[in-house]
Amino acid sequence: MRAHLATFLQAAESAGGVPTFVEREFRQFLGCGVWARGFARFRCDACHAERLVPFSCKARAVCPSCGGRRMAERAANLVDHVLPAVPMRQWVLSLPFRLRYLLAWNHELCREVLAVTAIQRFGSGLNLNIHYHTLALDGVFARDGDDWRFVAAPPPAPHELARLVAAIARRVERLLARHGLPLGEADADARDPLAEDAPALAALCAASVTGRSVLGRAAGARVARIGNDPDAYTPKPETPWHARHAAFDLHAGRTVRADDRAGLERLAHYLLRPPLAQERIELLADGRVGVTLAHPWRTAPARSCSPRSSSSKSSPS
Repeated sequence: MRAHLATFLQAAESAGGVPTFVEREFRQFLGCGVWARGFARFRCDACHAERLVPFSCKARAVCPSCGGRRMAERAANLVDHVLPAVPMRQWVLSLPFRLRYLLAWNHELCREVLAVTAIQRFGSGLNLNIHYHTLALDGVFARDGDDWRFVAAPPPAPHELARLVAAIARRVERLLARHGLPLGEADADARDPLAEDAPALAALCAASVTGRSVLGRAAGARVARIGNDPDAYTPKPETPWHARHAAFDLHAGRTVRADDRAGLERLAHYLLRPPLAQERIELLADGRVGVTLAHPWRTAPARSCSPRSSSSKSSPS
């Protein structure tokens, strides 16, 4: 990043420039852990050992170290102080491609779609993919005399999930209509606030959703993939906890037992994970940056290349 940030910003400037907060995030990351930018000194009163720790950048998007630390702290707080020791179920809502783009810039609308949840803005290939992870009690608390007791709920039936995801799709479409943001492909030429406010960022978001490069010599080309193509939808293995309607996808198959607090913390890590993990990023021999996917894509093999762009590859299964 240190070698290519100036080139990226210059290329983006020719397309209208990126917002200030984007450039600030990158520059803060370049100063993360740099001793010249300051450090703290810690001393143990018992053994008198000392340690110097450089200041972190506290960036939210591009720093694997700060993102990982924030993930661990928040997950521990959820498990230790927020979530009760009862069965939990994870609900994951994925959105149509156009809606991912619409929500990328409109944060208030993004929060209206679903509340009390972890909003993830990235996919496993670092593509723009806004989707929602919710940890919910797998049951309800009911009054039992002067006390409360937990009543576990049965797993959701397929017809219940189908009805739920259809209701979500209808309500989201009505919400978008109230905000003047139609979802249909026929309305793709409607007013675009993101393109008006930040044209370069809008182009980057649109390209990321569709898996293409937008700057440099490979502008317009597909991001190189070693493995499988994630764009075409392939039905997931049939399970009773998955439903799909009008490109809205709802999955509720992950549960955690009441006594599995370690498992709950691992699941909270997954919900709160940062976009980048240092161990999954590598500099390839030809100068491109490779991102190893946590799980292989399950669609037909594709080997489209875009020289000098980032690439994604599936990890061995």
